[in-house]
Amino acid sequence: MKKSIFILFVVFFMIECSTKKESPYEFSDVEVISFEEIDFPATLGVTLQLVKYDNHLLINDFHGDSLVSVFNLKKNEIDRKIISKGKGPNELISPLDIQVSGDNLYILSRPIFSLNHIDLDFIKKETAIPLQKDFQLPPKSDRFIALDNSLFIFSGLWEKRYVYLDLNKPDELREFGEYPDYWSEEKDVSNEVKAMFHQCQFIKHPTKNIFASCSGYVFEIYTYDSGKKTLPNLLFKKQLGSYSYSYTEDGILTANAHTDSDPMAIDLACSDTYIYIITQSADNRKKRDIMVLDWEGNPIKLLKSDKCIVCLTVDEESGKGYCVIEDPEDTLVSFALRNQ
Repeated sequence: MKKSIFILFVVFFMIECSTKKESPYEFSDVEVISFEEIDFPATLGVTLQLVKYDNHLLINDFHGDSLVSVFNLKKNEIDRKIISKGKGPNELISPLDIQVSGDNLYILSRPIFSLNHIDLDFIKKETAIPLQKDFQLPPKSDRFIALDNSLFIFSGLWEKRYVYLDLNKPDELREFGEYPDYWSEEKDVSNEVKAMFHQCQFIKHPTKNIFASCSGYVFEIYTYDSGKKTLPNLLFKKQLGSYSYSYTEDGILTANAHTDSDPMAIDLACSDTYIYIITQSADNRKKRDIMVLDWEGNPIKLLKSDKCIVCLTVDEESGKGYCVIEDPEDTLVSFALRNQ
């Protein structure tokens, strides 16, 4: 009898451990933000990213003959449009993922898995911009972060969660990181399906060897070796909400959250001090808020919004955040960043 009770206890304990959920972030400091529309001299299409560079916003759009608009914040003018859409020389296919590192703008053409860059000096000139191809990735990559001008991290349909690329050793694509398994049934799900559901985006600390990854329900912070001898090391991992999903592995891979899953994270941005994550509002999932965290993953403040925020970038030096919101059309706006 004692043996049966012991076995029952062990089984119960294992089930409890396998279904354990982390508590979501709680914020004692909550601020309601208001948006100020920016006089943008064109119609926004389907905006994918905002990237702040100098006095400009680089606006990554899904549509258009040119895929990135260079918007001058001082003049409220589009200085120029770059990255022509197409399959010819100096052209790329949308959607793009864009990242600034040093003096370069790196561009991943996601449908054709092509990593490229341009010199940022060219965005202030009227001359043609030469597009430099850096690497042709296997047909698995989806999003990326440039850690410097030769070191990159990619997410996608890999056996591990991430891939590490050093352009000085292009034949060595090194995989690292584990896929999330917070959902009790996830242990039986293939890595391809997990990769589909946990598609992630990246940010890098402006001055330190730290980057962060965020998918819909999981947030991670890594440190990396600037000497490029070791793979990135996981510093922090947090479940942002409870989730479960349905999926199919036949034909076209799909993975969709169940309706009883918690609100999910949408996009993220950062400064030297803080990380900003757009999340669906717990009160109304058609609206979106912004979680503010420090670089150790601690909650700082929740910025409440009454709009659907599409994407975000921040400039703490000027005390402003920049967003695209659906109102109902895509609209470029700013909001005040108050001292956290």
